[in-house]
Amino acid sequence: MGITFWSNLCLISNKNYLYNVKVKKLIFFLTLLLLTVSNTSYASGIKRGYEALLVKDYFRAKKRLLKGMKYNSSPASFGLATIYSRDDNPFYNLDSAYHYILISDSTWDLTKERKKEKWKLFGWTCEGIDSLKLKISSKIFHSVGDINTENAYANFVIMHPWSKEYGSAIYSRDSIAFFGAVLSNSALDYQVFIGKYPESSFIDLAEQNFYNSQFKELTIEGTLASYVSFVNDHPNSPQRSEADEFIYRYITEINTIASYEDFVLNYSANSFSQIAWEEFYQVFLFDYSLERIQLFLETYPQAKNIDQVKSDLNLAMTNFLPFIENGLYGMMNLAGEVVIEPVFQFLSKMEHGLSRFGYNDKVGLINMRGEIQVKADYTSVTDNNYGRYIVEKGDYIGLIDRNGKELLTCKYEDIGMLSEGIVYVSEGENYYYVDYNGNRMNTETYVNISDMNNGLATVETELGKGLLNGEGQYIITPNYSDFNSVSDSIYTFGENGLLGLITFGNDTLMLPSYEYISRFSDGIAMAIRNDSVFYIVPSGEIAFNKSFNIFPNYKLKGEFENGTAIVVIDGKYGRINKYGDIITDVEYENLGKSEKFIPFFKEGKWGILSLTNKILISPLYQTIDVVDQKFAITRLDDSIGVLDVNGNQLIPNSFSSIDYLGNDFFKVFNGEKYGVYKNDSLLIPLEFNRIELFDNHFVSLRKGECIEYLNMDNDQRIKLRGKIE
Repeated sequence: MGITFWSNLCLISNKNYLYNVKVKKLIFFLTLLLLTVSNTSYASGIKRGYEALLVKDYFRAKKRLLKGMKYNSSPASFGLATIYSRDDNPFYNLDSAYHYILISDSTWDLTKERKKEKWKLFGWTCEGIDSLKLKISSKIFHSVGDINTENAYANFVIMHPWSKEYGSAIYSRDSIAFFGAVLSNSALDYQVFIGKYPESSFIDLAEQNFYNSQFKELTIEGTLASYVSFVNDHPNSPQRSEADEFIYRYITEINTIASYEDFVLNYSANSFSQIAWEEFYQVFLFDYSLERIQLFLETYPQAKNIDQVKSDLNLAMTNFLPFIENGLYGMMNLAGEVVIEPVFQFLSKMEHGLSRFGYNDKVGLINMRGEIQVKADYTSVTDNNYGRYIVEKGDYIGLIDRNGKELLTCKYEDIGMLSEGIVYVSEGENYYYVDYNGNRMNTETYVNISDMNNGLATVETELGKGLLNGEGQYIITPNYSDFNSVSDSIYTFGENGLLGLITFGNDTLMLPSYEYISRFSDGIAMAIRNDSVFYIVPSGEIAFNKSFNIFPNYKLKGEFENGTAIVVIDGKYGRINKYGDIITDVEYENLGKSEKFIPFFKEGKWGILSLTNKILISPLYQTIDVVDQKFAITRLDDSIGVLDVNGNQLIPNSFSSIDYLGNDFFKVFNGEKYGVYKNDSLLIPLEFNRIELFDNHFVSLRKGECIEYLNMDNDQRIKLRGKIE
C-alpha cells in the first residue's frame, strides 16, 4: 500500500510539473509576442515622430518621440533635441534641447550598429549629434550674452566644453570678473579672481594689480613703520624694491653720517644696502683724507663696498701729479707712471680725493680713478668743506655735494664758508642760513650775516645787529648798531657811535666808551678813543694807565701778540709788554711784527732786531720780510736776495723776485726765467717759464707744455716717461 501511495503521489507530482512548464512557456511566448508588438509599435512611433518632424508637425513629432524614448532613447532624444532647438515652434526651449542632446550623445555607443543604420536616414549619426550639440551650444551662448554675467558665462564654460564659443565664454567670464575687481580695486577682490581663474588671460595683470593694491593698502599711512612692516610680511612682493627705496630715502634723506649709519647697520637686507654703503662712504669721507679712509675701514669692516675702500686706501697714498701730453692733461705718480690718462683740457691737483677738470671752459670733478664724478656743467667749482662744493653758472652760484647732487640751485649771489655744518647764502638783498644739505635753518632773512663760529654768528636785521646760535635762535636780540665778536664769549655792541662790551649771556661788561675795540689777545684788547690808543681787559677796565698815539695800520700792528704790542709815542715806534712797560726803545721810524724777530726801520732802511733788541741784520735794505722765522728776503737797490736771520747771505741780491716755497726752498726769477734755490744752493737752474708750489711736498716746473715736479722731500726731479710736445 505504501508503495502504491508513493507511486501515485509521484505520478500526480509529475503531471503538475509538466503542467507548470507548459504554463511558463506559454507566458514567455505571450510576453515575447507582446514585447515584439510593443517594440514594433515604439519603433514605428519614433519613425512617425521623425516623419512628423520633417513636415514640422511638432506636436505629433514630440508625442511620438517621447513614447519612443521607452524603446530607443538615443534616436528619440536626438529628435526631441532637434524640436526643442528650433525657434519656429511653441516647444522651443534650449535647456530641454541641451538635456536631450546629451542623452542622445551619451547613449550613442550603447546602440547596436544595425539600429544606427536604421535611423541614419533621419540624420541620427555621430556627426549629426556633434553638429546639433554645437548648434545648441551656440544658441545658448548667445542667450548667455544677453544675461552677460560672470556666473552665466561660468556655467556655460562648465556645461559646454565642446562649444566653439568655449574660449569666448572663458574670456567673457574672466573679463567681467576682472573688471569687477578693477572697479573695487581691492587686493582681496584681485586675490579672489586669481584663485578662481588661475589660467585666465588676465592673470598677469590681475597679479600685478593685486600686488599694487596690496602695497597701497598696507602702506597707506605713509609711515616708516608701515613700509618696514610690509617688507617683513611680504618679502617676495614685486613692490619690495619700491618699499625698500622708500625706507632708504626716508632714513637717509637728511644726508648725515648718523642717518646712513642707521640704515646700513639696521637694514642690511634692504635692496638699496649696496648703494647706501657707497653713499655713506662718500658722506663719511667729507675730506677724503687717508685718515678718514682708514677710520672707515676699521669701523665698518662689514661694509658691502669694502673692496672699493681698500682700493681707495691705496690710491690715497698715491701722489697724483698733473702733466700735459699732446696738449691734454693727465696724472702721474712719483715714478712718472700714468695713473690717469691725458684726456682732459685741464686738471687741478687732487684734493680730498677729487680733481677739477675742464672741457670747453666748463668745469667738473673726477675721482682718483679718473672717473667723472661731477659733470663739467659749471664755470667754476670750489671746495667748501664737508664734501661740499660751490659751483657757478653764469652770474649765480649754488652748492653741490662731492657726488654732484645739487643741494642749492645756481640762483644765489653769495655763499659763505661752510662752518660747523652751516653756511649763509644771499639771494638778492636777503641773507639766510642753510645746513650743508641745503635745508634752511629757519625762516628768518637778514640784511647782513657772518659765518658760523663756535655755534654762533652775528646777524643784522633792519632793527640792528645781534647774535644767533646754530639752531637759528637769537642769543642776543639784534638791537645794536654795531655788534662783533672780540673773544669766544665777549662781543662789542654799538650805541651812538661808540662801542661797549657785552657777554655771551647778554651781560653788559662795559658801557659804550670807545670808537674801536680790537679782539682780545693775551687777555688784552686795543681800544681807540679821541685818536689815542688804550689797552683794556675783558671787564672793560684799563689794563695799565697809559695811552699812545694812533698810527698807520694800528689795527694790524697795535694788537698784542705773544705778550707784546707795537706802540707809537711822538711819531716813534717801540714795543711794550702786557704791563705797559717799554721793552723796545721808542726810537724807530717803523716796526714790523714777527714771532721771533723784529723788523725795524731806521734812517730810511730796514734791518732786524732780536727780541732782546740786538741788531741781527743792519738797516741796509729798502724792504725786508722775515719768513719761516729764520730767513729774511731783502731788497737792495731793486734787487732781491735772501739772508739768514744772523745776516749771512744765502741768495745774492741779484734777482727780480724771490718767493719762499717752504721747507727751505725759494723760487727765484731773473726777469726771464725761474729757478729754485734750497738754502744757498741753486737746485733747479733758471730755465723754466713758470714755477709754482703744488702742495707741501712738490713744486711744479713748467717749460712750455712740459711739466716736471721737484720733490721737496728728497730734492728729486720727476719727469713723465714718454714723448711730450
